[in-house]
Amino acid sequence: MKISRIVMVSILASCIGVIAALVAHHQQTVAATQELAAFAPQGGLLAIESPDFASVVKSWMSSPEEQRWLASDNYADFSRSRLFGQLGEAQSQFVATAGLPVDARFVQQIAGQQSLLVLYDIHNLEFLYITRMPSGDAEKTPLLALRAKFEERKIGDTNFYLRTEGDPARTVAFAVRGDYLLLATNADRIASALQLMQQPSDRTLKNESWYSSTVAAAARQPGDLRMTLNLAKIVVSPYFRSYWVQQNVTQMKQYSAALSDLYREAGVFREERVLLKSDPEQKFVSVDLSPVLVYAPAKSGVYRATAQPDTAAVLAQLQEKILDRAPAAVHDAHEAPETDFSIPQAGAATSLEERIDEQVVLPQGPATQLKPLSDLLSAIPAQAMLVYSASDAPKNGLLAMHAAVVLAAAKPWDAASLQNAISAALAPKISVGAAGLNWQPQQSGNFKWVELRGMQPLAMAVSGNVFVLATDQATLLRTLNSAAAAPHTPQIARTIAGFDHSSERPAFMQVTGTLDQYHAGKADAAKTNAGNPPPFFAGNIVSLSNTFQDLNHETFTETATADNAVHQSVHYEWKR
Repeated sequence: MKISRIVMVSILASCIGVIAALVAHHQQTVAATQELAAFAPQGGLLAIESPDFASVVKSWMSSPEEQRWLASDNYADFSRSRLFGQLGEAQSQFVATAGLPVDARFVQQIAGQQSLLVLYDIHNLEFLYITRMPSGDAEKTPLLALRAKFEERKIGDTNFYLRTEGDPARTVAFAVRGDYLLLATNADRIASALQLMQQPSDRTLKNESWYSSTVAAAARQPGDLRMTLNLAKIVVSPYFRSYWVQQNVTQMKQYSAALSDLYREAGVFREERVLLKSDPEQKFVSVDLSPVLVYAPAKSGVYRATAQPDTAAVLAQLQEKILDRAPAAVHDAHEAPETDFSIPQAGAATSLEERIDEQVVLPQGPATQLKPLSDLLSAIPAQAMLVYSASDAPKNGLLAMHAAVVLAAAKPWDAASLQNAISAALAPKISVGAAGLNWQPQQSGNFKWVELRGMQPLAMAVSGNVFVLATDQATLLRTLNSAAAAPHTPQIARTIAGFDHSSERPAFMQVTGTLDQYHAGKADAAKTNAGNPPPFFAGNIVSLSNTFQDLNHETFTETATADNAVHQSVHYEWKR
């Protein structure tokens, strides 16, 4: 009995020891994934982190997307841009100061496991990079082999190496401390990081409010790549406004900070974002979007469902997609409007026969045309709106675009009022009076709708609280069939959108090639490399589509939560 007790006690002690070791290992692992931000001094604009940066770099360097992009018209055109030139100039200055080539091989050599890159100055590209790698591996990097040519300095018990040269002056500084390799373009940054490693302090990136609050709002394990942005400082930068491709600075100003995690999973890349609002009083509403989402056909086109759109937004989509399908006027924001300095004439000798007591009949403006529809939409506000577009294979060089707008309201729609309002909006453009604006009832199986034929054919269906307006009968039936087959599962969100790259890519490539008289090939690549810019759509954009030809489709979901944060999730589904 005593032996049995001794054995039991021994086994229990061993189990406790194993559990304690596992707990200690877990705590060390958690600490390791968090400590790099505690080594970075404050003042950063954005931070990029990875638990295994070497694998991310290797994955990109060996991917077919990287090879396609470097050989694409998109990259060739980008290589002639002002931004690329400035980045290249900064790289050349760094190379001249460091004394070794800074290329893809160099990035692979200094890419360790857990890594952190903090950008402190956009214009001067001032950064601090910290990566975890065995000290023996760090010593083998070509940068360490050149330390004899650098000035040696010391912070506490750690040496670092510094070199400043060129006009403008560029600084390269590096150090190895234990299992960490540090690289910076500012002496104070690397000195501060080394000091924080030896003497922990609260004045770190980890404790900056924009960083800590965004990480806390994310409340999840970091992805394969994590980017955290101090939007309050980035958005006001003139360099951001100049080079931000989306040009949506006004929308970005409503957020103070953001975080994006990228997770690489089998067949899917998943991007999880969180954005903190600048104004705590600003409220973003999430509703159930399923009443309109079910009308979006699967594996086809582009769709976007939004919660509680205002009347102006609904009218804009109805005009752009359905009622006024014409090329949009393009305004160059860099050109000032012309000013008329002429002196207005009160009258002329040739206008003596004009009657001044007769009322002038002004042409009917767009506001008048849309007033019945605007009044109707204001009286029955939409709870959710879906905008859907898709293309067919080009015929005779022309791309057939199809679109539909779906509105779900809190109460039933009046079909007759909708028909009259749409007719009033179309009449001044395609008819004299109401001629040719007769809606014809149609039916196919269980589906009933009305159709407007003639110069601008339309199809419309009303089912209780849902109203569907499409550019043609086939598109309307496609949406109705989708709604009949799709499960009506609640989807609470502010916005849900999707894009099917596989279905839209062939038609886009064919029609842009025909319109631009451009066919990608070796001869065209030679012209591009010789300095002739490719056509924007048929060359530049199509080559970008070719780069990501294995991307099947993507979906976007945005929700607003009670913690005053906006959460976005983007799923990229790959064919492989």
